[in-house]
Amino acid sequence: MLAVVQFKPRRGARNSNLEKLAGLTEQALIAGAKLVVLPEMAATGYRFPNPEVVRPMAELPRGATWRVLALLAKEHAAHIVIGFVEDCEGKLYNAAMVINPEGKIEAVYRKRLLYMDDHTWANPGDLPYPVFQTAWGKTSLGICMDINDPRFLTHIRKVRPDLLLFPTNWVDEGADVHAYWRNQLRGWNGIFMAADRWGEEDGVFFAGRSAIFHKGVTLVEAPVEGDGFFLADVPVKAASIAPVVG
Repeated sequence: MLAVVQFKPRRGARNSNLEKLAGLTEQALIAGAKLVVLPEMAATGYRFPNPEVVRPMAELPRGATWRVLALLAKEHAAHIVIGFVEDCEGKLYNAAMVINPEGKIEAVYRKRLLYMDDHTWANPGDLPYPVFQTAWGKTSLGICMDINDPRFLTHIRKVRPDLLLFPTNWVDEGADVHAYWRNQLRGWNGIFMAADRWGEEDGVFFAGRSAIFHKGVTLVEAPVEGDGFFLADVPVKAASIAPVVG
């Protein structure tokens, strides 16, 4: 079972947001999910005018966010993916961590193609796109604007993951976001898990509509508004224990 979490954070309230996110994640795990994806910058909010405003919420990968979710990942033997603000030797990144079923960090990724709201505080990512193994096969990860980056799209078409994880804060610009994501990923037919935020922040509205696609077909879709978790029963890959190559 796969799950995406949709959530509207209260900007700047990392600890209370994280408590609510942990609650939604635990509900998804109790319902049977073995891989849960949460949104980009899920516990902090998104729009910050400068690095100093966001810095108090930045953390190392093995920080507050990991400590809370690692317990759930280990208890339920599941992968959990969440976007967070990473502080690496004073440099700030819009990042995501993958926590494995042992509660350990499987991968950390830093968003490479920044949106205009990232440019006010974040550094462009400098890590390779992660490739790792889950029960659904070869798995990779990108964050929001990465889906517009030729480097990321080349990576997807070269590696051809079975499962693509996509934490996002997708701004609502009036277009059909699902059609847009499908078009960007045309030619690739794996499982796509988009965990989006919803609601308004500083007059900017976010799209919601978190979803799981398989071969371009929508398996589950969240509404435009509302917190929640959304499950899709997707069979695991028989050869998922095979080592990742490439």
